[in-house]
Amino acid sequence: MDRRQRPNILFFLPDQLRADWVGPGNAGRVRTPNVDALMARGVTFRNAICPSPLCGPSRACLATGLEYDRNPVPNNDHSIDLDGPNFYRQLAASGYDVLTCGKVDLLKGELDWGADGLHRDADGSRLYRLGFTGGLDSAGKHATLSAWAAGKEEPYLALLQQRGLEQAHVTDMQKRKGAGERAGANYTNTEPSPLPDDAYQDGWVGECGLDCLRALDRGRPWFLQVNFVGPHEPMNITHSMAKSVEGADPPLPADPGDIEVHTHRAIRRTYTAMVEFLDAMLGRYVDFLRETGQLERTIIIFASDHGEMLGDAARWKKSQPHQPSIGIPLVVAGPGIAVGRTTDQPATFLDLHATMIDLAEAQPLPGIDSRSLLPALVDPTQHVRDVVFSGLGHWRIAFDGTFKIVAGFDPSKKAGAGSFTDTNPENWRLVRVGEDPAETEDLTSRYPEIAARLKTLLQAEVARAPRNVT
Repeated sequence: MDRRQRPNILFFLPDQLRADWVGPGNAGRVRTPNVDALMARGVTFRNAICPSPLCGPSRACLATGLEYDRNPVPNNDHSIDLDGPNFYRQLAASGYDVLTCGKVDLLKGELDWGADGLHRDADGSRLYRLGFTGGLDSAGKHATLSAWAAGKEEPYLALLQQRGLEQAHVTDMQKRKGAGERAGANYTNTEPSPLPDDAYQDGWVGECGLDCLRALDRGRPWFLQVNFVGPHEPMNITHSMAKSVEGADPPLPADPGDIEVHTHRAIRRTYTAMVEFLDAMLGRYVDFLRETGQLERTIIIFASDHGEMLGDAARWKKSQPHQPSIGIPLVVAGPGIAVGRTTDQPATFLDLHATMIDLAEAQPLPGIDSRSLLPALVDPTQHVRDVVFSGLGHWRIAFDGTFKIVAGFDPSKKAGAGSFTDTNPENWRLVRVGEDPAETEDLTSRYPEIAARLKTLLQAEVARAPRNVT
């Protein structure tokens, strides 16, 4: 890694993007030429997972550098500590412009974005107190509707108001509301949105990020996190996006459950359209960086906060210990990074915290759980971890890149509810990832030593100092 000039860092962060729906030969048969190109000039982690398959906790783990059981955000009802340590503040203190746009999801506890997205209060901007020096925070798809219902200002709503499109969008989104963890109208309603292409939410997020870069003084290195709202459900895409995937043939779930095949196909085509839209947006950023002479000194990180079940194992959304839910894409490319390499070592979204601190030569935070991926980015044969963890509410997992031990998961419990206190051996099972998509077969008796090792590691992780929720 050339340390003569600190790199810019572009962090491209879709929401709820499955690991197997991007890249060459992806399982979803999705056209992702720009992600493919990024993989071709960087390092791809094929066994990356999130520390928790829910927006708020996963992003809080990243910000704080702490595993799920130690970070202060157990679910989406909590906001991160405004004055607590995080990597954004460390980057800013080291001299970076620290920018963000789209749904940051670190201040989910309150609907106080404001029309400018700065979360203003009597002391100034709560967004800036987190360490950001520019940009804005906006609501996700569901939270935009919540903001409208509560009469709260929000940046994307402000845009729609200016263009006379607010009521059309709200009415459309109200038709897509779904309850619980089943495939309600938020999935099965795949009718195109009434919005024009230039008012589509992820198009607006992408333009906000480009505007941030256009406004920069190039004398300082910069960090930009672009937080897209897709391909998170509801399945709302524009007419042109729907047309772009006509005839697409994504594979159907092995177990379609009680949903008709044609509905599954429509849902997956719509998900495909959202992914292809984000891929095209990535291409626009790469073009901008190339045109402005910044590409060769910019590290690009492409990841997601968690995955999406998308009907696999007859399950939907995230919040599950299954691989489509916890698995994420993770690609890093740029100066000093190995070219066109892949690694099967286990990796976690959490480790991007220490990685970005390392890339920026910022001051590391004490006591964190995050580990820098930089050694593996320079030489993918170097292993950073032997096992990674994930959890939410009542369940936990440990994953070594091949085997995963799952503890406490009860599908009858509400996702994210409760806490992990399970000691019943019947609620522990060993899964070999890829062999059993439903992840119901327990392989403990076949691989007792592997099960014992992963169980010991998971128990030790859970037993560490608990979180402090305020």
